[in-house]
Amino acid sequence: MRSCTTSSSAVLRPLSLLYGFGMQVRNALYDRGVLTVHRVPLVVVSVGNIEAGGTGKTPFTMALARELAKRGRKVSILTRGYRGSLGGPVIVRAGHRVEEVGDEALLMARSSNVPVIKSPDRVNGALFALVQLGSEIVILDDGFQHRRLHRDLDIVLVSRDVTHERLLPEGPLREPSSSLTRARFVIAMKGAPYPGLHADLRPDCLVDALGEAASTDILAGKTALAFCAIGKPSHFFAMVKGLGSTVEPIPFKDHHCYRRDDIAQITDRAAGRDFIITTEKDLVKIDPAWFGSLSPRLFAVRVTLELPELGSIADEIENKADNRNIPGQG
Repeated sequence: MRSCTTSSSAVLRPLSLLYGFGMQVRNALYDRGVLTVHRVPLVVVSVGNIEAGGTGKTPFTMALARELAKRGRKVSILTRGYRGSLGGPVIVRAGHRVEEVGDEALLMARSSNVPVIKSPDRVNGALFALVQLGSEIVILDDGFQHRRLHRDLDIVLVSRDVTHERLLPEGPLREPSSSLTRARFVIAMKGAPYPGLHADLRPDCLVDALGEAASTDILAGKTALAFCAIGKPSHFFAMVKGLGSTVEPIPFKDHHCYRRDDIAQITDRAAGRDFIITTEKDLVKIDPAWFGSLSPRLFAVRVTLELPELGSIADEIENKADNRNIPGQG
């Protein structure tokens, strides 16, 4: 009797080969100019990956945007707003709903302190940033595969040894690892065994549903029910455990939209535990009122990016901006 693994591989391998062929043709058409790459006057920086989720793009994008804004640069974040119903281009506000703009876009708008633009059409979104906001730099969130918009610098995050992985749907790769040659910086995240720059996400503090901060020290020696709907939940659960708490994990599918029955499951299993812990990406999708009397125990872990070379990357982006004659920027 054939094993399930062998049977699954027999089905997925041809699909993976077909996907890879399509990706190869698409990239070749862009490389040869058959498909048009649109250039815009402002500096475009892409933060992306070649894996299906879970590399830390959102916190990296926010950290880079904050660094450039701190230097006085007019920077915007441009995102497609995955699963958001609004077409755009639209400036994402803190009061938007997840259903309108997507969870990552809403998190970035509430936490990054720079303008966030939702626009499935990245070219129109970049022009909107230039004309409406006077941006000189736009950071393209999850943009490595969106080659229709020319970028001045590509940053790709990897969270595993991508040289030994297969393409979708048999494996996790959106593109073969050879595509990394298009990137200016390849950064290994979450302890990935990849040569070059290495970065990590470290817990900074806890935040409640109102945005009030608390020290992570309150978790030490406590029990916690941890839940999340992110690409790699095991990393988050290990982070919470590393803060000194005993953790019961509940993983959901990436970008999961929480329903009442999900919250009922969480609250039932949280009975008798000291805290309910999630990610900031998940917290923006939740109405704290759903947790009733348990809402004071609900916190998200706010993470901070640790990358000593972030300043050097920002220097290179600034040099590109200084050498670009951007309309309206002097």
